[in-house]
Formats: sequence, C-alpha cells, structure tokens
Amino acid sequence: MGKQGSPRSPRPDVVNVKDYHTRSSECLPGSDPILGRRLSGGDNNWKTKVALLHDLKHEYGKLGSCKAVYVGKRHLWFRKHVKSIVFMFALMGSLFLLDSFMVSLFDSINLQNSSPSRTSSDLKGGRTAYANEEEPPVQMYSRLQNLAYSALSEKELKQEPSNFWEEPWKASLWKPCADRKESEKSGQPDKSNGYIMVSANGGLNQQRVAICNAVALASLLNATLVLPRFLYSNVWKDPSQFGDIYQEEYFVNVMKDEVNLVKDLPSHLKSLDIEAIGSLITDADIVKEAKPIDYLTKVLPLLLQNGVVHLLGFGNRLGFDPLPSRLQKLRCKCNFHALKFVPKIQEAGSLLIRRIRKYDTAQRMLDKQLVGEFLPGSPSKKHDSERGPSKYLALHLRFEVDMIAYSLCDFGGGEKEKRELQAYRESHFPLLIERLKHSKPISSSELRNLGRCPLTPEEAALVLAGLGFKRGTYIYLASSRIYGGESRMHSFTSLYPNLVTKETLLTPSELAPFRNFSSQLAALDFIACATADVFAMTDSGSQLSSLVSGFRTYYGGGHAPTLRPNKKRLAAILSENSTIGWNSFEDRARKMIEEGQSVLIRGFGRSIYRQPRCPECMCKTQ
Repeated sequence: MGKQGSPRSPRPDVVNVKDYHTRSSECLPGSDPILGRRLSGGDNNWKTKVALLHDLKHEYGKLGSCKAVYVGKRHLWFRKHVKSIVFMFALMGSLFLLDSFMVSLFDSINLQNSSPSRTSSDLKGGRTAYANEEEPPVQMYSRLQNLAYSALSEKELKQEPSNFWEEPWKASLWKPCADRKESEKSGQPDKSNGYIMVSANGGLNQQRVAICNAVALASLLNATLVLPRFLYSNVWKDPSQFGDIYQEEYFVNVMKDEVNLVKDLPSHLKSLDIEAIGSLITDADIVKEAKPIDYLTKVLPLLLQNGVVHLLGFGNRLGFDPLPSRLQKLRCKCNFHALKFVPKIQEAGSLLIRRIRKYDTAQRMLDKQLVGEFLPGSPSKKHDSERGPSKYLALHLRFEVDMIAYSLCDFGGGEKEKRELQAYRESHFPLLIERLKHSKPISSSELRNLGRCPLTPEEAALVLAGLGFKRGTYIYLASSRIYGGESRMHSFTSLYPNLVTKETLLTPSELAPFRNFSSQLAALDFIACATADVFAMTDSGSQLSSLVSGFRTYYGGGHAPTLRPNKKRLAAILSENSTIGWNSFEDRARKMIEEGQSVLIRGFGRSIYRQPRCPECMCKTQ
C-alpha cells in the first residue's frame, strides 16, 4: 500500500522491459531505449512509420528496418496478450481502490485513538464538531495560537522545565496546626442552649462551607449541632446526604471536644412543627456574610425559647471577620481535618491519581489526607520513563452555559452563539432579563476589559503556553459540561493534546456507583485537583477552586503551586493579539501569575478556607 497523499503511477510492466532491452540490443547496441518507446503504437501507426523509415537516407536504412521489425513483433505480442493486460490493469485498479479505502480506515482509527483523553462526557455536545460544518472550531486569537504552537514545538527540543511546577520558597515556612491541642482548654459548657439543624443548599463545595460554618455557629451560640443535611436541588439533582460523602463517625470524633454533635434530634423535638413555632430561619432572614451579633440578636432568642432552630439554605451566611479566634480555628479544624470522604470516594480518587501519573509515586501529606488507606503503593526505586509522566497539571475550567450566559459576554461564536445564550437567559434568568430592561447596556468588550468574562478554553491554553508548560504536559480537566464541546476545546487540545478527565481515566463500571450523584462526582474532581502537582483555575470566585487552593496551601508544604490568572490583566494582554510578540506575551503572563502566588497572610474579611495562612489555622516556622 502506498502512503496517504503520495502520488500514484501505473506499475511498470516488468516482462515488457526485459523483452524490450533484449530485442533493441540486437538491432542497435548502445541505443537509447526511449526511442523504442516513442515508436510504439497501434496497427495504422506502425505501418505509417515503416513507410516513413523507407524514405530516410541510405545510411539510416539499416536502423529503420530494424526498428520496423521490432514494432511489428511488439504489435503481435500485444494482440496475443491483450486479455492478460486487461486483467492486470483491472487487478491494479482494484488494489488501488482497496489501498485508498484502507488508508482512510486507518486514518479514522488513528484519529480516534490519538485523542481518547480529549473526549469525555464533559465535552459532549460537540463530539463531532471537527467534522460538523455547522460547528467549526471557534478561535478568537488565531495569531497568538500560531505563535504558541511554534513556541511549544521549540520547547519540546529543550530540557528547560517551567518554573511554575514549584511554589515560592516562603510557602514552605507555613505548617498545618489547626488541630493542635491548647494548653488551657476551656472545654464544653455543662448545658446546651438547644439544637441547631442545618439544611445546606448548593453543590458539594457550598455544602462543605455550610458544614464548617455551622460548627462555628454552634460553638458561638453554645448549641448542639445536629449532623447537617443537604437539600435536594433541581440544578444538581443529587439526593446524597452527609453520610454518602463524608465519614460521619470520624467527623463526630474529631470535633467532639469542641462542639456537641448528634446525628438526629431527640424524640421529644421531632414532632414539633418547626415553622409553626417560628424556629425556621431561611436565607432571607439572615444577610450574607452575617456577623456574630446578627445571630446573637436574631437566632439565640429563638433557640432559648423553643430549644431548636432550623437554618434552611445557610449559603454563605456567616462572615469571616470580625470573628473570635477560637471560631476561626474551629472552621479550619472542620474543613482540613474532620471532613474525610467515604471509602468508596477515596478508592476511586486513588485510582484517578494512579492512572494520571501512570505509576506509583511518593506518598505526600495531600494524598494521605484525601485518599486515606487507599494511598498509592511505595514509589518504584527505578524510574521507568516509558510508563508515563510523573507530574500532571489539574485545570478547573469554568465554561458552562449557565455561567457564560449570565456573564453577558461575547465569546466569538457569532450569531448562533448569541441566539443560544439569549434563549438560555430568557429561560433560566428571568430576573436578569428584567434588570437589563431598566439598566444602561454595557458592551461585551467593556465587560472583558473589566475582567468579568469567564476565560475560554483557548485563553486558558494560551496562558499555560505563556507560562512555559510543554505540549506533552498531562492535564486533568475538572469541569461540568463545556459549552460548545469540541468546537471550543479544539483550540486547547491543538496545543495540549494530553487531556484527561475522570470519565476517560475510570471504566464505566468504576464510575457506575457515582452516576446520578453530582456531588460525589465533584468529590473525585476535588481529589484529582488537590493532589495535582500544579492546580490552575480560570475563575477565582469558584467555590471548588477556592477550597482546592486552600487545601493545597494547608497540606502542600510549599510544593503545591496554584495558578490564578487575573482576568482583567489578561484581557489587556489579549487585546494586543494582532501585534504582541510571543516573548512579550510570555513575560506579561508570567508576571501576572507570579503576583498571584505571593505568600501572604490572610487579609481581613478573606475566606479562611481559601487562605488558611493565619495564626488560627497554620503555624509559621522561623
């Protein structure tokens, strides 16, 4: 078979070549065989040429008669073997068609096999986007894409790793200590003021924050906390409860010295109509980021009166400052020490880590805290480079339809994109539509310049290329369904083809226990992101990104870098797409990320879950 794309010509007749050379040498030793080929022809042709040869000069007579005899013999041979020649040409044509078919078939197979890591259930919706004329790959920065591709190709030949595989050295000075024992322990009060019930809304990460805020609130009000429950959401559609995600007994044992915890209300309170007695408190009753005084004045009186209060929703309803130091410490102890995933999640998380790295690696504190007894085995003494990469980068790519529709930004998808996003807004965000009717319109370019537009997959890839991550870097993608599917991901995978997800790393049977449980699936993403060698986010406001980065700060030992692009600064850089040189793009992208990696103590009002570098959570060594 010939190679794909190579020009094909009829195969030479081997028998004819041998016969031709023998006969021509008899008539004209040393003659050019091309002359013989020019004289070959049909019945009329060869008679005409014999007549012409007779008219030539005498010194060429011998040559002419010899040529005529040869042509005549060739014509007789042709008539004798005409059926064989027709059969040979038919056979060659069949082989040619079969060859073309097989080349196409192998190309199709190779295309599928070369990108199994790109296609996951998260990327569906654009699975055939490359071949679909209606959904061609979407690019906003073609020139920069070409520059990035060339730069990555050059880097493959060099041994220079990116500097962003490591954190600044100052990060290693901070150690976990939220579980330290106090020399003077106040202990629990003799009598509780009542019971606090919490029904947390949102997904996995919102619920995690609500649990730890509830622990702090129970301590503030001197109350007994009933193990929090999770509300069923029409968005998340997950019936999972606390014990389906976290180890209940472990949680109670870790927190028992600071807070009274029970799994359920006592029997004499179960029959109460909580709403009827006025003890139901919704998010409408408590402001966001409420201060301790709000609970002491509004909730504590109800608790003392009825013996029980039920906080419904409890989404971000306890601020970070001002708050007593002991309550901040409780939040840290809850988040970083008490909440352990159940064994089935730990086991699947361990499989993810093994398969991304492709061989067992050293056991780190991050791994131990997240997968427990399912730690990967001892590291191999001898590194086998053929078995796969030892490092990987996890990327939380926020580009879901609800997020980008709400942003009101334009993402280069043309009229089709505008119609789809407007229809989604009208269906899912009626309040937003109503607000837009009474507000001054703001252009997409203004929104982007203000840093309000979610990063596209293309922009995320350009940032990674600017930071020096090589084309062969293995990248774990944590996200919900990417809007636009492969038509959007094409720009990313053209620069970084080694893209994997939990759906491509785990078998269908291994994923089966988590199907239809979005919070449990999100827990797998949490593990893969938190244990990654590098974690990159595209939206610093995301709760997953916030909790993962905090977990890496707390347990990473200064060796778990997190990359946080500044969307406003990146928009300014990308606005020069048509003129900026690649070296300049690299310099500015690196400065942007380096500034986000500064080792700072938690600022006033900042999330202690995201920035645990503070005396209540971590201890600084000299």
